[in-house]
Amino acid sequence: MELLNQTTHGQLSAKPSEKRSCIRYPFSPAVEAMDIGADTRILGRLSDISRNGCYVDTISPFGKGSEVKLTITSDNLSFETCAKVVYSNVGMGMGLLFTTAEPGQLQVLGKWLSELSGGKVVEQGAPNPSLQLETAKNTDPELRKIVTDLIALLNGKNILNDSEGMTLLRRLSK
Repeated sequence: MELLNQTTHGQLSAKPSEKRSCIRYPFSPAVEAMDIGADTRILGRLSDISRNGCYVDTISPFGKGSEVKLTITSDNLSFETCAKVVYSNVGMGMGLLFTTAEPGQLQVLGKWLSELSGGKVVEQGAPNPSLQLETAKNTDPELRKIVTDLIALLNGKNILNDSEGMTLLRRLSK
């Protein structure tokens, strides 16, 4: 199995929700998650996905730190991987960091990311494009960076959830 949570430019942040190494794309296929330690299975739906992880919408998420076997199914293709719960919001969902997957499974993930990005897949380890927003002619680029960093910080401290953070980043990029 190939490890997925390594980057070519250094280690991941202790809190992946604070500093993601890959852009996330809205994606809502069905997902089945199995808590390996508790032998518990839940069904849910993704809200977004990246090269390194995803967010699963579910009423009964697993606890932070749980080791999970994940199966995501879309358009007759399935992506199976092991993952770790990096944060959990009861009644809402959980953020997962992919940890290992077979090379053939990574091809499925790569196909989906390519389609979601319009053919512009960001390679693992590349800077996160959502944090390098296009600068409007009359907007200070330093101010955009400060606001982007502030959104990431609020998200990391669970003041904003992922959905709220992504919404603000999208609005900032317009």
